[in-house]
Amino acid sequence: MSQIAIRIIYDNRKDNPAMQEGWGFSCLIEIAQRKILFDTGADAKAFFSNLKQAGIDLADVTDICFSHKHADHVAGLEEVLSRMNKETRLFVPKGFPKRNFPVQVTYVSDFAEIDSQVYSLVLKGGLFLYEQALVLRSNKGLVVITGCAHPGIVHILETVKARFGEAIHLVLGGFHLFRKDHKSINKIVDQFKSLQVEKAAPCHCSGDLCIAEFQNAYQDGFYKIGTGTAITLDC
Repeated sequence: MSQIAIRIIYDNRKDNPAMQEGWGFSCLIEIAQRKILFDTGADAKAFFSNLKQAGIDLADVTDICFSHKHADHVAGLEEVLSRMNKETRLFVPKGFPKRNFPVQVTYVSDFAEIDSQVYSLVLKGGLFLYEQALVLRSNKGLVVITGCAHPGIVHILETVKARFGEAIHLVLGGFHLFRKDHKSINKIVDQFKSLQVEKAAPCHCSGDLCIAEFQNAYQDGFYKIGTGTAITLDC
């Protein structure tokens, strides 16, 4: 049986003491024959150090996806792309700064298929900001990965449900709730439950209160995330 492997390369907190933490997010997703790098965090030196600690060679990456253009998700962009092989594909959301990328680039305005089990969903997250989330198919349901969820984490999930009409197994990434109060976060937890999200893994910009509330609500269905965390799912 094939598997989905998700490894956290960069996050505000660390799971592996040999790796570095910092405000931002990055993960590597291995699914079928694809190795997909999603974001690169905020500090290039820490990002590349974490790659080395994890034994990840950028030349093996088949696809790179940037969630959005904010600095805490695009560290070392030029160097990262220079280390990719010439077959690597780059997926960025509409509005991402244009430049002479050394790899094949796709600007996603709404929805795109990256692979038969991997999809890009782009939604508006501000006046001039579009954000890309990834949707993976596993045999337990859909896996949704977000960078910062600027369009609203519940809005993203409602859009995923409407487009795919399938159960959501896991939501992982930044939920952008670090400025929200207890009441607001509890409402979002309830909305997750109404959408029948089975497992939750808030990190990065989710905030300590959000992480604590999701852990309390989801118990065994909660993943504690930090730099170095590895999650494996059957697909």
